[in-house]
Amino acid sequence: MKVSIVIPTYNERENIEKLLPEIFGIFDRGGIDGSVIVVDDNSPDGTADAVEGLKREFPITLIRRQEKGGIGSAYITGFGKALEQGADVIMEMDADFSHSPEEIPNFVREIESSDVVIGSRYIKDGEIENWNFIRRIISKGGDLVARILLGLDVEDVTTGYRAYRRETLEGIELGSIESNGYAFQAEMLVRARERGFSIKEMPITFRDRVHGKSKLSRMEIIRFIVLCINLRLRGL
Repeated sequence: MKVSIVIPTYNERENIEKLLPEIFGIFDRGGIDGSVIVVDDNSPDGTADAVEGLKREFPITLIRRQEKGGIGSAYITGFGKALEQGADVIMEMDADFSHSPEEIPNFVREIESSDVVIGSRYIKDGEIENWNFIRRIISKGGDLVARILLGLDVEDVTTGYRAYRRETLEGIELGSIESNGYAFQAEMLVRARERGFSIKEMPITFRDRVHGKSKLSRMEIIRFIVLCINLRLRGL
């Protein structure tokens, strides 16, 4: 089973220099045939240059984009490259250590019996570290809105730590995805469900980033709610 992890970056040099070697160490220890695709949106801090240096040591594909295009389009670009490279399982994760690389073998194990596996903060044994009360309310509120409007039987709709089988991404038809930011994660689940793919939640511990700033803005939250309403109105 060939595994490819897609990681979008913008000003993540300090994190990515530590994260990539750790991922490949986990691949080696777990006997996983794995590679990484980094999609960088022209980070001014030199993130892409740091990744370029690590390419000499690890099987990394670097996609340099000329400007910030949104996390959704970054994932779609990376997913397309992973499919082109023949990956059987395509994962997505953040570059800031919010998602522990130690969970990668668990995703690889669980995806053997599911079409989509999502790392959930809100099921039994799932946890969030270092979030204040307001941040928790915003996140839980967004998930509640999505579950009600979209009818998703998933506790953590917006999680960005996931694994997809190759056949799932091919069946979803990535070119049909309309959202590009925070809402991208919800739309991917809607598309997967409507095409009959199974979705499984796996507990993870989410740790707030130590270095850099969160990319989530108020506008992204508004776009997320608007997308959920639009998808409901269109009957998806």
